[in-house]
Parts: sequence; C-alpha cells; structure tokens
Amino acid sequence: MTPDSLANVELRATFERDGFVVLRGWLDLARELVPLQRELGMLIEHAARACGAEYEAPADPAEFDRGYLALVAAHPDVQPLVYDMAKNLVAFQRLIVSERLAGLFRELRATELAGTAPGSNGVRIDRPGDDRRLAPWHQEFQYQFRSLDGVTFWIPLVPVTAEMGPVVLARGSHRGGVEPLVDTSGRGEAETASGAYGALRLPDEATIPERYELCAPLSNPGDLFAFDFLTLHASGANVGTRARWTVQIRYFNFSEEYGASIRWIGGLKYGTTLAGANALLAQAREAALGR
Repeated sequence: MTPDSLANVELRATFERDGFVVLRGWLDLARELVPLQRELGMLIEHAARACGAEYEAPADPAEFDRGYLALVAAHPDVQPLVYDMAKNLVAFQRLIVSERLAGLFRELRATELAGTAPGSNGVRIDRPGDDRRLAPWHQEFQYQFRSLDGVTFWIPLVPVTAEMGPVVLARGSHRGGVEPLVDTSGRGEAETASGAYGALRLPDEATIPERYELCAPLSNPGDLFAFDFLTLHASGANVGTRARWTVQIRYFNFSEEYGASIRWIGGLKYGTTLAGANALLAQAREAALGR
C-alpha cells in the first residue's frame, strides 16, 4: 500500500468513525479561495452602489469585508443582496465543481458518481450579535435528502476564532440515524411552505451535549471541514468583531440505495411539506440503521 492510499484509508476510517474530518490547509488559498474573496469584495462594492451607498473593496483580498459591518448598519438592505448574490459569483461556482472536492467526496464515499444540487450551496454571513439566523442542532439530510451518505464541505473565508463561533459538531452522532423534525411554532406547514424553518427543532436537542462529545474546531482560510449528512451540528454564536463568512457545498452519492429509492428528491428546501418530510425521514431512519 502506497503512502497516499494508506492516508486515504485512514481519512475514510476517521470520517466513518467521527462523522467528520478537518483537513488543515487542504485548499489552495491562492488558486481556490483568493478569487472568491476578491469577487466578494467587488460584490459588496456593487451591492452598496445598488443601494445608494459607497464601499471601496480593499486591495487585500483577505480583508474583502473591511468596513462591511458599518456599511450594513447604515444600509441594512445591502446584507440580503450580498447574501443572495454571493452564490452567483463565478469564483463560487468554480469552487462548487472543483475536481478536488469531487475527488475527495468519491474517496470518502467509495463511489464513482457524485452530484450537487442547485440551491444546496451558498455563502453564510453571520454578523456579530445577530442570532436570528443561527442554525440550531440539525442534520443536513433533514433539509437536503438526496442520499443518506451525502457530505457537506464547510469552508471558512476568514479566520474563525473562538469568539466568532465555530461550527459545533457532535462526534459520532451520524451513527444514531436520521432524526425527525418538530415544529415549535404551531405553524409548521404554513411556515415551511413559505421557506421559513426557524421554528423546526430536533425533539431531544437539549440532551445532545450529554450524549456526544462536542467539537468546535477553530479554522483559517484554506482549511476544509467535511461532515456526514447525518452528523448533528449547530451554528456557534458570533460574539467577535467581524462577520463570520463561510462556504457550504453539499455533495450526494447517486449510488446510495435509499437515495436512489426516492429518486434523489430534495428536502424541505425543495417544496416538501413538514408532514411529508417526516414521513420520508422515518423511512430514511429505518434504512440508515439497517445498513
């Protein structure tokens, strides 16, 4: 066995054991991330102009968001515009279909045919002190479906310190199967129909810290997190002084049996009702625990 193949075996074993791996410096900063940082700076500048404001993108791509918080404080309509348009940037689209990411997915899942769905990838912007859109404990599968053994690639675009709220992962939680969703608002069907998921929770989320070891690794641009669609995870609160800019790219496996049985249907984000989603989640749980 060659050193590379041995490393791949160990990587897959860690991923299968923990439900995630953190690959330090795996991405080529200059080739894969700097173009996106640069385009985000230009996007902020264009969005500001569209909203009647001014913003000058910094010359250093690593500081692409310098002054962004002051800008959106004065012009709040800039934030949703940047958020919506970031996923349309060419540099972002190029990162989604990176052959290196696809190759890593195929290696982790021992498969040949990988897919990524429109609408399942994006750039998160979590501003300090704004907890309204923090993701509670959840599994990617609950919102994506596609296949039981999908993988989310989580990529920081700025240094994520402890104060900025790293993503929190529950080690080994993927082995517990698929969890249902509980509506805490009483308006589940109406809200999910309109694309609002903030009131959806796991039925026993309060016990997650008791049942699993929690990991919240710090990270820098160039680092790559890969986690299983069934791994429980949540957003950390940003109490720092800079927005937390991260990329989420999701791949799924066409060869996984349950995904094929539902014809790789999307999840809540693709028009499934809460009742319909929970019916599919119950089927998926049985399939996952039976593997």
